[in-house]
Amino acid sequence: MKVRKQLFYCLLGGISIIVGLTACGSDEEMKLVNTESISIDSVSNISLDYDADDLLIQNSKSKKIVLKEYMSRDKRKYYSKISQNNHAVAIKEGKRPIGSSFKSKMVLSVPKDYSGELEIHSTSGKVETTLSNQALASVSLDTTSGKISSNDLAANTITLTSTSGVISSSTLIAKNKIKIKSTSGPINLQDVDVKKMELQTTSADTELKKIQGQVNYETKSGELTLSDFSGNGEFTASGEGSMTLKIKKLTDDVSAFSKNGTVTLNLPDSKKAQLSLKTKEGKIKNQRDDLTEGTKSSVPRINVETRNGDINVN
Repeated sequence: MKVRKQLFYCLLGGISIIVGLTACGSDEEMKLVNTESISIDSVSNISLDYDADDLLIQNSKSKKIVLKEYMSRDKRKYYSKISQNNHAVAIKEGKRPIGSSFKSKMVLSVPKDYSGELEIHSTSGKVETTLSNQALASVSLDTTSGKISSNDLAANTITLTSTSGVISSSTLIAKNKIKIKSTSGPINLQDVDVKKMELQTTSADTELKKIQGQVNYETKSGELTLSDFSGNGEFTASGEGSMTLKIKKLTDDVSAFSKNGTVTLNLPDSKKAQLSLKTKEGKIKNQRDDLTEGTKSSVPRINVETRNGDINVN
């Protein structure tokens, strides 16, 4: 009898431990746990650095920088660490619990009259910006495996960087340059007006729509689809990468090279262009015989070359 009681109490204790651990590890709803306000006077650089937190950067109605911290568990040691040095404000994550389902989201509201630099990093969290009608000196959004989502973003320079995470943006305006780099994470950009865009990938698939400006694209084995393009640029795939370039308007020369991938070129009806197609082992299908090689310096040149890949021109 005593043995049965001991077994019963042991079993009951084990169940209690399991229930307790399950409760601790269960998903908890996030709630606003802390709000910080920072004066914007003389500030020209704002940086955020987090590991797994989701980050939302938005316009503020206030004249101050406002940070709101949403967490599934409220402990002061989890609050962000804020430091201000000269003209820079640096915001970093606080301590985080280990081995739990702790969730957190940071919402940074920036005054509309702020025109300095913005540097945002989250290793695996989502980075999202909604900064409409705001012109910044520079914006840098960086993630390793999270997602970057930026809409209505305007700055002299915009930098978007990811290793394996998604980069998805629409309505980007850069007076100077846009730099985008991704190892394998897909890239999707739409409605971009830029002086010059530099885009570099290793194996990422890239889709660009309604792009205006100069584009320099480099990949090893990624796939590129470019549509409704008005501008000029250089497109290079050093390995298996293929390209589909749908050009609406040429503003200057365009060159495309793929070592082993297919290059498909859709050109506007205008005959004001000179076309040069070369391949070593691939096949060429050219439906634009009206565009031939020439020497007119005032007419944009289109140079397409492959080693083993096919070339299709429409």
